[in-house]
Amino acid sequence: MSFLHPVRLAFAGTFQADVSTVNNDVRHFDNEAFQPVFQQPQEPNTLNGWWNPEGSGAFRLIDCRVTAVSYGEGESTSDPAKDPVVGMWIGGSVQRTSGKMVDIDPQWQLASALWGLDVRLTTADGVDAVAGRYKPHAFRDLWFSRTTGQTQDGAASSTFQSVLRDMRWDDDLVSGSQFLEKLRGFQQGSDLLSIRLATFSYQGNMKDPRFTLGTVVGCIGPQLDKEPESFVAGRRFSPASGFSSWCGITYFTGSVDAGSKQMLLDLSNALQIVDRPGTPNDIGPMGVGILKDPKLSENTPVTPDNFELVAHIPYRDARWLQSNGGVFAASLTDDQLELAQSNPLALVVSGRFDPGATGVELSSEGIVAIRESDDGWYLCAEPAVHRIDAGGSSSFTVYARRYGAPAAGAAIHLRQVGKVSGQGGGDPNDSNPPQAPIPDIGVPEEALQLQPASATTSDEGNLEVRMTAAADGPGNPRGYIDGQIYLVDYRLPDQSNAARQPFDFVVVHARDAVPYVDRPTWADVQPILQQYANLYPIMSRRLIDLGNEQDVLRNRRLVALAFSLDIEDPNYMPVTRDLSEGNLAMLQRFLAGPAPEKAGQPEDKSAPRAAPTVPKQDVSWAGPAKSKLDFAEGFRKATKGRRGG
Repeated sequence: MSFLHPVRLAFAGTFQADVSTVNNDVRHFDNEAFQPVFQQPQEPNTLNGWWNPEGSGAFRLIDCRVTAVSYGEGESTSDPAKDPVVGMWIGGSVQRTSGKMVDIDPQWQLASALWGLDVRLTTADGVDAVAGRYKPHAFRDLWFSRTTGQTQDGAASSTFQSVLRDMRWDDDLVSGSQFLEKLRGFQQGSDLLSIRLATFSYQGNMKDPRFTLGTVVGCIGPQLDKEPESFVAGRRFSPASGFSSWCGITYFTGSVDAGSKQMLLDLSNALQIVDRPGTPNDIGPMGVGILKDPKLSENTPVTPDNFELVAHIPYRDARWLQSNGGVFAASLTDDQLELAQSNPLALVVSGRFDPGATGVELSSEGIVAIRESDDGWYLCAEPAVHRIDAGGSSSFTVYARRYGAPAAGAAIHLRQVGKVSGQGGGDPNDSNPPQAPIPDIGVPEEALQLQPASATTSDEGNLEVRMTAAADGPGNPRGYIDGQIYLVDYRLPDQSNAARQPFDFVVVHARDAVPYVDRPTWADVQPILQQYANLYPIMSRRLIDLGNEQDVLRNRRLVALAFSLDIEDPNYMPVTRDLSEGNLAMLQRFLAGPAPEKAGQPEDKSAPRAAPTVPKQDVSWAGPAKSKLDFAEGFRKATKGRRGG
């Protein structure tokens, strides 16, 4: 059950995502077509470098505090006098730079991941009670209409679920907390904890004092053996069509814990909200229960004959999300526990029902607001994001569950989505768009092989799939940007799109083969470094101009260090994590080469280059930030009618 466990910690606060937006337009990767104006903020009629061109890529947890802890079996507290962990701070490292938020590619911006993030539970004096390192996994369940009355990323929401590893525990602080002692008890045989962040209310307006900040609610709990790390393999709730149900509830997951006889729902990203802190949108009294009639559909009335009510959900409290991290738990009777093993769960809202056919209202016990997917099926894959060099391979596991239990012998079909055009560009009404063409993604399909393409799950309900890139890679189909992006679709035979979140693909960046160069010159590495100089003006303006040979050579030790770090280090270069092993090795050989005078050119002994003048940024206009919503809408239009099984 991961964090969705009877033993869990809830916290809430602020996050910062200071992403650089120059690389939001794939055409900015074309060095020949790049213009200096693309490093400037957007204006009323032109996107330029979009809404945050000088972003550092940093991701931070700010002012986050523990709001409650649950001990299991229905026991919990939000009182620090009862457990000192309540009120403790949740934050990042104080010994190294912040984590980074990274897309896999400008032509797939719907799988952002956190890299190099430390998570620490600390006292008011800054002493770590528990600390660990967040493992990179892409976010899930991206939703663009979470906050009513908002637009673009300000209305969006998503969840980051992963594990904390390399755990460190303070024995004294742990012994003083009933919760920490119980949580640490799950660590036997595992050095992992499960963590989920739900992020929303992001501010992308440069004029707002909360620019680059948003709201986060989170949970931390045990990571049990054989569980997936980036999602809960449990009970999946799915809208009948589109991103959300008739009353504004989107995809979410729950679980039924037989040991504690509890039903747990992760509603952190499920319900619409009306303001920045996350006050839920009031759609009337809400309850959760079990459908006695498995065929009962969304937006139909329930009665005692077809529905077993388990509990009412007090979601309408303004602080509800912050107080529990978005998790709701309810106790089950023995009969309810048995019924839930083979029948779908559902949320219902009270009120009067009008089917629309006759205009005559019918009274009911409630209306199905959203329900578990048909026949209780849930398929999800991990890892969802892969970077594969030419001739290399990677694998992922498809987890098949039915009513939360492993589904052995389930037939899984896999296929590539294939050619998709027009992804990763800007507004078609841009008065000064980049002049580079937008490449197609997904081709050539033969450059990525899936093994097997169709098979059945194991006794544990899992299927491992291996992906192999061609020996010479995809063959540079995108020209000015390395490699190719492939989307892999996985599903049951004839499984409908409604049962799957629209962006639930396995995403692959298959990289091009790189000819070996024994003694690389500036001419060999300049095209690579120039891209990063263009895409990250904060670096070229304030630290090192990667497009300037002498500046790179003068700072070669620092540059070499950045390119030699582990990919999960927050200071790893490049920030985008999109550099192939061949190009990385070539850069390292260049930076480790002979000093300039020994390479046949005079050493530059002039004074260090003065920091370039940073053009003044006009923030008098700061319209809606063009970002992931635009990308998602473009993808949905390009693949309309093509996502069937």
